[in-house]
Amino acid sequence: MRTATPIEAAKHGTLWKVTESGLSMGTLKIPSFTARLVRWYIVWIRRAKVLFASPDNTRNSFQALYLRPQSFSPPQDLGQDISINRVDVHEWPLYRVSADTGTSGKEARPAMLYVHGGAFFREIDLQHWKFVTQAARDTGLDVLVPIYPLIPRPTATTEKIAAGLIDICRLSEQRIVCVAGDSAGGHLALAAAQQMRERQPDLAAQLRCLVLISPVLDSALDHPEVVRLSRDDPWLAIEGLRVLTPFLSGGLPIQHPAVSPLYGDINHLPPILLLCGTSDMLCGDARRLSARFQGKDAKECMPGSVQLDKFTYVEQADMIHVYPLLPHSEGAEARDLIMSFVRKNVE
Repeated sequence: MRTATPIEAAKHGTLWKVTESGLSMGTLKIPSFTARLVRWYIVWIRRAKVLFASPDNTRNSFQALYLRPQSFSPPQDLGQDISINRVDVHEWPLYRVSADTGTSGKEARPAMLYVHGGAFFREIDLQHWKFVTQAARDTGLDVLVPIYPLIPRPTATTEKIAAGLIDICRLSEQRIVCVAGDSAGGHLALAAAQQMRERQPDLAAQLRCLVLISPVLDSALDHPEVVRLSRDDPWLAIEGLRVLTPFLSGGLPIQHPAVSPLYGDINHLPPILLLCGTSDMLCGDARRLSARFQGKDAKECMPGSVQLDKFTYVEQADMIHVYPLLPHSEGAEARDLIMSFVRKNVE
C-alpha cells in the first residue's frame, strides 16, 4: 500500500473501497434504514446493553452459560458449495470451512484463521458463521475456526488462548496467511500476532495480513474517550465488561500485551485493516491504536479513517459494535472491503 495522509472522517456513513492504489472514499450517505432498524432491535428487543449494565448482570450471564453451554456447531445450511471438516488441535475443536471454487490441486490451500467474538464468554453464533462462509467464498482461502475456551474456565486467559492460536498456526498443514477476529476475537488475533512475532518469527513471516473488527484493545476500559463514547453505545457498557478482566489477565498486569494488545509491539506486523463504528465505545481505543501507528503515544486519540503503508483504519460514522458482521448495507460494504483487502494481500 502507498503512504497516505489521514482521510477526513465523514459526517455520515461512507462507502469505502480497496483499489489498486489503496483505500478510496465513495459516496457519502446517511445510515440506512436497515442499520437503524438493527440498532433499534439491539436496544429494545435484544436489550443487549442490559447484559453489561452492571457487574452482577455480566457475572450472572457467564455463570449461566458455563452451566449450560451454547452449541458451537456450525449451521447445516451454509450452502451446497461449502464443506466443513473438524480438524481438532489438542483439546480445542477446530473447524475448516472450504468453498468449492471450481479448481482442484494437490497442494493444500492457504488459510485464514478466524477468531470469533462474544465478550470472551459467548460461543460463536450465526453471524460469525455467515462471515466465515463469505470469507471462504470471496477470498479462495480455507477458513480455520477455533473453538477456544471461554470465561470462567481457568484456561481462558488471553495469554493461554493466544498461545493456543499460535499452536494451531504451527501445527496446521495449511499455511496461515491471514488472522482475523471481531471484538474479543480481534483482541486475541492481535495478541497472537504480536506473540508470534516475538516467539516464532518464521511462522509470523508467513502472515500476509490481519483483520480486526471492533477489537478489544485495552482491557482497562478507562480512557476518557472510551468513557465518553460508552454513554451513547447501545450495546456495550464499561461496568459489566470490567468484571471479565481478572479472568482474562490470569494475574498479569493490565498493560501486559496479552491482556491489552494496544500496548504490544506494533513493529514488523503484517498489513492491518481495522474497522470500527463511532457508536461503539471501543472506537476510543481503536483511535489510540491508530495514533500509535501514526507515531503518537498510546494515550492519544486520532479520530477519522486513515491509510498508511501497513495500517488501514476505517472509522464508520454512526455504526455500532461489530457493524461489519450485521445484516445491513453498511455491513455488506464493510465485508466487501475486508475481502478485497485480504485478496490484495494474499495473492
